[in-house]
Amino acid sequence: MVYKPSLKNKTFTLSLFRVVIVWLVVLLSMAFLLTRLFWIQVLHPENLIKEGNSRVMRNYSFEPARGLITDRFGRILAISVPVKTVYADALELSRNKVTYDVEKIKKVAAILELSPQEVFSKIKNPKRRHVRLKQYLALDKAKELSDMRLPGIIINDNYQRYYPTGAVNAHLVGLLNSEGDGVYGVEQSFNSYLSAKALSRVAHKDLQGHIIENVATLEEGKAGGNLMLSVDDRLQTIAYSSLQKAVTDHAAESGSAVMIDVKTGEVLAMVNYPSFDPNDRSVFNSEKAKNRSITDILEPGSTAKPIVALAALEQNTVSWKEVIDTRPFVVDGKLIRDSHAMNYGTLTEILKYSSNTGMAHIALRTGPTKILDTLRQFGLGHSTESGLVGEVNGTLNANRRFWSEIDKATIGFGYGFAVTPLQLSSAYATLANYGLRLPVSILRLQQKPTALQVGDVSEIKRIHAALETVVAQGTGGKAAIDRYRIAGKTGTAKIAQAGGYSSRYFASFAGFAPISDPRFALVVVIRAPQKGSIYGGTVSGPVFRDVMTRALQLYNIAPDKADN
Repeated sequence: MVYKPSLKNKTFTLSLFRVVIVWLVVLLSMAFLLTRLFWIQVLHPENLIKEGNSRVMRNYSFEPARGLITDRFGRILAISVPVKTVYADALELSRNKVTYDVEKIKKVAAILELSPQEVFSKIKNPKRRHVRLKQYLALDKAKELSDMRLPGIIINDNYQRYYPTGAVNAHLVGLLNSEGDGVYGVEQSFNSYLSAKALSRVAHKDLQGHIIENVATLEEGKAGGNLMLSVDDRLQTIAYSSLQKAVTDHAAESGSAVMIDVKTGEVLAMVNYPSFDPNDRSVFNSEKAKNRSITDILEPGSTAKPIVALAALEQNTVSWKEVIDTRPFVVDGKLIRDSHAMNYGTLTEILKYSSNTGMAHIALRTGPTKILDTLRQFGLGHSTESGLVGEVNGTLNANRRFWSEIDKATIGFGYGFAVTPLQLSSAYATLANYGLRLPVSILRLQQKPTALQVGDVSEIKRIHAALETVVAQGTGGKAAIDRYRIAGKTGTAKIAQAGGYSSRYFASFAGFAPISDPRFALVVVIRAPQKGSIYGGTVSGPVFRDVMTRALQLYNIAPDKADN
């Protein structure tokens, strides 16, 4: 047997050395902790603050709405409607087993108005952390999606541009691209003014992302500016409807109508047909988005005759009493003749029946230099500076060195130069205003701009009287309005093509009313009518009558002609 000593009553003691070591370790540890706390909380608290802020402080931005576009009376033509944009974090959806949950995917797809296959294809790759599912989602649909509480579905604030008048104002107003920038029309022309600037801030947020306190502003925001256009939406609607009917009834390619307030130079109506729906981008066709009133040019034909006549009167190469030979004649081997044949006529009769031969004789006497100079004074052949992007200058060929006799003759009835419908409307507004030319404005004016006098006032008054006979007795009878005196001119000009002219025509009517105190100038252009008549008086005259009638009524313009 081996003896083992008992430890039951054995007492252990630490030596002084060991006690000192233990206490030294404890004291040093406490000193280190206290020093570290003092370093962090007293000497360098910013590190602790930074660490805390990283958990509760977030940057966020808020972009105000893009500015409104309204007509002259405040009717909304373009507005930004609050919506939501939906993104998906595919990794988070995968982690929470949502990606392959067929029922949830179907419900999400139904809310977003997408197919389940479309949704799945966007979220199936877990490496995609920020994929857009829907750019514009209505607020009620967004709430329905939010109520599903799916981790990985992110819903952000957004705006969608909406155009209440649709196709009627589409060419003038334009639309936005996918980046929110204006393309076409006023949206593009005044994009920087209409655009909003995002407000960027730092804020304390809770775990649910709710803002507890705004800490600082990183960048000041700015709401988009509102634009009040000069157009009257009532006239826009009337003009569009009448133009649509004319283009359809005559199987034409397109049509444009522009009305200007003679007293101010403001554009009251500017429409084109065919048009497009700016609210439906799925069928968007850029060819239909052009504002043909400012982008397309035409040789004005007989609508230019009153201005050519004014140039000749000011040069004394013709008088109102002179009787001019209007029989067909040959120039440079080409026959000039009239569709409304007569053998002789005064200047009034030449304008009334739109005699090409009579105007050719007058143009040959006057020469192209003076005629082009007068056309330029009336704003033809160069931009009106309306401010609309895409407006073209047109052509006057003023620097042409050689003019053949036939070119000198045909300029008398509106060939050899090209203008836009807007320019022609501005020229007739100047003619209606007794030669006082006002700048064209697409925005509503607060005060009347400064006018420039062009042309001899006494001769212009006589031209007014001659143009009244065009509507009352001549080729423009379909533009007549009961109880109002109307001045106007028909135009039927061949469409130029490479190497000459096609067999198609521009059918135009230009005029103003009422003659006693002109208020509105209106130009209607129908391109290539194929059915029924091709003449401006027959095709475009009725559009002029419909739109001008409503304008006179809406603005309470008193009749200037007694009942028959």
